[in-house]
Amino acid sequence: MNDIHDMLRDAIPDLPAPPWPLIGEGLWSGIHDLGDGTVLKLIRRQTTGLGSGVAVHRREALALALLGGLETAHLCLPALVAEGTFESGPHAGWLRMTQLGGAAPDEGRLVYAPPETRDAFGERLGAALADFHEEATPRATAAASKLGDSIARSLTLSRDRFSQPADHHAADAVLAAWAAECAKGPLVFTHGDVNLSNLLDAGKASPLGLIDFAETGWSLAEADFRHLDAFGPLSDAVMRGYAARTGRAVDRRRAALAAAANALCTVAIEGASGHPREAIRRRGQLEHCLEAAGLT
Repeated sequence: MNDIHDMLRDAIPDLPAPPWPLIGEGLWSGIHDLGDGTVLKLIRRQTTGLGSGVAVHRREALALALLGGLETAHLCLPALVAEGTFESGPHAGWLRMTQLGGAAPDEGRLVYAPPETRDAFGERLGAALADFHEEATPRATAAASKLGDSIARSLTLSRDRFSQPADHHAADAVLAAWAAECAKGPLVFTHGDVNLSNLLDAGKASPLGLIDFAETGWSLAEADFRHLDAFGPLSDAVMRGYAARTGRAVDRRRAALAAAANALCTVAIEGASGHPREAIRRRGQLEHCLEAAGLT
């Protein structure tokens, strides 16, 4: 930790002295509490994820510069304090942001919670996503943001990792179908990676915190439902909350295409790793999503 502090102290003169507790860990990053109401996010240069840490850092920095600090009755985002890059070493860059309250929802407890508890949370999340699209889209339009579609980007990166011809064919089919839907529009500015680990819940009386903006960009609204298919009834509650807030129902086929893209990316990243049952589960999820999207 002292080595990281030495690298950063010239770029951030008021950086608090360590220790900085690790409060979050993801595929690309670790997040440290600086103890002064801000957090430090360090982006790894390379992981088993798709793409590179340099690109991940750049996209998130651009998104936070555009959207940081956004807050509505249903949603709040951290504000960007400062950001920078490393010329060498294991990390590609860093982001310093304001700290949001709350904790990531526990997937096991939430999915199997009583229906009224699960549905209330899902509808809150749907309203938060609706607010994100409504508030972020005009900001991105005014700034002429060029941040692109996370579905097309992640599927294109995934193709280099597939070992089975069937996966290449499936990715091509999903890409073509998604491009056709995007051509119909309307496009909105999406978060691109909405899953429970990227949410912070401080209680039902508070707005949901949304973090991790490396996949943010222009896409169909349904791109933000890509992770939710596996959560069953919770997914339905999110869609209800979104429809109630926007007055527009979520397009089920577009959501299925987004879920199929997500399943393909999971296969590309994790392959046959883990217990054989996990590989079977991933394959089953992919087949289910392709069938739901009409791409058997």
